[in-house]
Amino acid sequence: MKRIVVLGGGTAGLLVLNRLHKKLWKKILHDEVELVLIEPNEWHYYQPGFLFLPLNMLEVDEIRKPVSELIPEGVKWIKKPASRIDAENNMVLVDGKTINYDYLVIATGSKLDYNYIDGLKEGTYNFYGPEEAILMREAIRRFEGGKIVVGVAGIPYKCPPAPIEMALLLDSYFKRLGNRDKVEIRYLYPLARVFPIQGVADILEPIMRDRGIDFNLFFNVERVDPYKKIIYSLEGEEVRYDLAILIPPHKGADVIIGSGLGDSGGWVPTDRYTLNMEGYDNVYVVGDATNLPISKAGSVADFEAEVVVRRIADQVAGYEPTATYDGKVMCFVLTGIGEATLLTFNYYNPPRPAKPSRLNYWLKWMYNKLYWSMTLRSELMEVTA
Repeated sequence: MKRIVVLGGGTAGLLVLNRLHKKLWKKILHDEVELVLIEPNEWHYYQPGFLFLPLNMLEVDEIRKPVSELIPEGVKWIKKPASRIDAENNMVLVDGKTINYDYLVIATGSKLDYNYIDGLKEGTYNFYGPEEAILMREAIRRFEGGKIVVGVAGIPYKCPPAPIEMALLLDSYFKRLGNRDKVEIRYLYPLARVFPIQGVADILEPIMRDRGIDFNLFFNVERVDPYKKIIYSLEGEEVRYDLAILIPPHKGADVIIGSGLGDSGGWVPTDRYTLNMEGYDNVYVVGDATNLPISKAGSVADFEAEVVVRRIADQVAGYEPTATYDGKVMCFVLTGIGEATLLTFNYYNPPRPAKPSRLNYWLKWMYNKLYWSMTLRSELMEVTA
């Protein structure tokens, strides 16, 4: 029997798990393949929904489901964290026990690192988790006017458009409340433009200017003074605030760092086409865990998962895998409440975003609802063997 272990039950891990189950279900039925999920958390969150929680556009129960409802029947679920990966010996250590594998899919995601910047946790809010988004919602409810600063405190980070989307959503939010004239919104970004990709920045910068959102570029956050309410940059700038929303630096999972598999940030060196961990043809990496020069976003995990599933299915069947990943990314970017643009690009073709429209906004909103069935469980996909 071939054992396939999926390490991580976030979007990337569950995408691989469910699609492997559909692809290999006959072999699973005849005990030729065993699927194992290692995931300690009971709840799975639709992370793009965190963007809407602080503004009362969604509630927590609308963006989460129990993991038990999202894994196929027959999958062995180990509900404890992995402590070590031994790729040389095809083993994962969990709670002192060894789990052997024939194929391993690393989908351990990323985590926020507050320790990197003094004062960040004490002096700022963010929306990159359920608890964080709820705390931010309460802060916005108490906010009666003044200066809101939205920014990025470290690169890379999950969902590159999310911070600028929040700045634009806040503009719409306060306009709807009728007190936008009492609110100053400023955006901080560590690069030379408001978005990493020039073509997207060319669309977003004029929108921000038209809506009175100022921005500081080349602003690399050094520390935050939560008492004086000042954000200091490595470049020597100081920005005062009444409410600060800063995306913390991200790093790889503890198990990656502890196993010595990652680079200095804890990201796993990954072949950009095959998605193998470098040096291992039976270990794959998907989602935020990779060191690939692409967005850490849900659509990336979706496209990567399809490639990994096809490659593992070929290997299980005794064939040379041929599927490759071309760096494809597709995501909606909200430019306010009621409008959005769409980005599609890959390693070879940069995005050419269209003018923001109401249609794209509602397509984005519709996808929030369809994620659970159309993407995660792939119930609209035809079962193949």
